[in-house]
Amino acid sequence: MKNASIFPLLIILLGIWSSSCEQEIASIRLTSRERIHIDTIAKRKIDSLILVMDSACLSKYWTMRDAALDSILKVRKEEELKIRSRIPKQ
Repeated sequence: MKNASIFPLLIILLGIWSSSCEQEIASIRLTSRERIHIDTIAKRKIDSLILVMDSACLSKYWTMRDAALDSILKVRKEEELKIRSRIPKQ
């Protein structure tokens, strides 16, 4: 009996889920003035994001550089040890 009451709920949820995946393609015609206005708004938003992203990159540059340098040095040291282990000792 308990499963019988869950079944209709599952059917409803499945119907809602499957209908939410469909996308309707909107065909909107913008005038030249509207396109210019939208482009101007987008450019302002992008320009403000560029400033934030640049400052974030500058603040993380040295730590990222040091991590990369440490990683490169570690790999080189491991390669050197492998090569040295192949050389017969005299």
